[in-house]
Amino acid sequence: MSTVCRFVQLSMAFGAQRLFENLSATLGAGVSGLIGPNGRGKSVLLKLLAGDLTPSSGEISWMCPVYRVDQLHDAYGPRVADALGVTDLYEVFALIEQGRGSPADLDRVADLWHLPVQWQQRLADAGLDIPLHTPMAKLSGGQRTRVALCAALLRQDHFLLLDEPTNHLDASGREWFMAQVFAHPGGALVASHDRDLLRRVGHILELTEQGLREYGGGYDLYRSVRMAEVEALEQRVGRAEKQLRALDRERQAAEQRAARRRRQGERLRRSGSQSKVLLDAKAQKAENSGGRDKVRQAQREEQLREQLGVAKAQRDRLRRQQLVMGQPALRGGICLQLEGLALPWLNRSPITMNVRSGERWRLKGANGSGKSTLLKVIAARLAPLAGRCRVRGRCLYLDQDFSLLDERASAVDNLHRLHPTISRSTWRTWLGSVRLRGDKALMPVAALSGGERLKVALLAVTQAEQAPDLLLLDEPDNHLDLDSRELLEDALSEYPGALMLVSHDETFVQAVGVSHQLDLSEPAKK
Repeated sequence: MSTVCRFVQLSMAFGAQRLFENLSATLGAGVSGLIGPNGRGKSVLLKLLAGDLTPSSGEISWMCPVYRVDQLHDAYGPRVADALGVTDLYEVFALIEQGRGSPADLDRVADLWHLPVQWQQRLADAGLDIPLHTPMAKLSGGQRTRVALCAALLRQDHFLLLDEPTNHLDASGREWFMAQVFAHPGGALVASHDRDLLRRVGHILELTEQGLREYGGGYDLYRSVRMAEVEALEQRVGRAEKQLRALDRERQAAEQRAARRRRQGERLRRSGSQSKVLLDAKAQKAENSGGRDKVRQAQREEQLREQLGVAKAQRDRLRRQQLVMGQPALRGGICLQLEGLALPWLNRSPITMNVRSGERWRLKGANGSGKSTLLKVIAARLAPLAGRCRVRGRCLYLDQDFSLLDERASAVDNLHRLHPTISRSTWRTWLGSVRLRGDKALMPVAALSGGERLKVALLAVTQAEQAPDLLLLDEPDNHLDLDSRELLEDALSEYPGALMLVSHDETFVQAVGVSHQLDLSEPAKK
């Protein structure tokens, strides 16, 4: 695999806040993955590599052109042609088609007549049957994502820097993207938490607090290395704790021996069988020896405690986070009943179905098929066109915007507002357990990453005195890093209530134990 980029001693700071420092790596022409906790700086690193930001220090060398797609897609033009970056040639072809092209226009496109068909075919392959003059404002989030990725994939000679490209893509969109990116001749670095995608990359870079780590394989290799490291650290922690317990037993035994010697000396003094000078000399010798032993033991204990602290910190960074959900009030029976439910804005058959306590349902379908709309109707955020929706018990809807949170308030203030009987100090402890420590807990929610906001929302849901009987989740895994996805998977797999979930991540769906599926791309059963 030929080298296309080298960066050396790359550092980035915003004012007094240093994001990362001294990052060095080599990128090849294949597809590599970039992973790391939310807020660690993956998006910033991609912007530095693309030349959209200037590093505080370090050097970046490219051997080919580079093109970046941001996960927020800010740089759209008014039409699809503009978003694809083909505006000038598109205008020339349009003039020629209208019979208004000049001789200069004809010369300009003399060897490029294949391009309009290529552009349209690229869109069709992405599932976009739309003309190039279509306004971008009329497209859904998933469609805009596909257009942005088409713009990148058209640049065959460019190395692509892609930030969370599979977010907002449905199953067919993910399949299309993976087939295209792994066939892209220019290569790519993909910042992603999509495990299906990461399993296929040939190289992974992990951005951590300690810097950049490289793994010569995909997600499964990365995961096996992490698990082996956690196991080794658990063993180090166990050994250090065992040695500390042994030291404590030695100290107690030494103190008991010293006490016996003191009592023996006192008896000898009282009996007068030995001279006072000899007894004083023995006592001084024992005291000196015991003092040296205490110093050595204290030094050894300090060393072991330092090793234990380092091992525990490393282990805690690698081991899974944990959230435990409370119990819902319902114990069996139907918690949701839909009768002839007609969804607004959608031309499809009415929905009739029952959801029982403890069932796990996945809402499946292409972008725009009505998955989010159905959740909003169930949560009483939208009114149905017709039919009835009955919810038994407590229903909680966690939308993609985390609207239960006040973005101006801190995580601690939000949680205390939602559950005032729980103290702020307790909330800070629980926030720390999901790695929102120190200032993070006191920052406005608007300043947190999407994944960090979801953690706050999940704490609000899971730490309530009573869990919801029906939990509605709309693509909750979109913004989560790998560790936090596993955190959510573990919590939901143990959640005893009913669950309705929208997710395009097959690994996530399997992990939470989905048992039922409603495909909104298909006509509803009558």
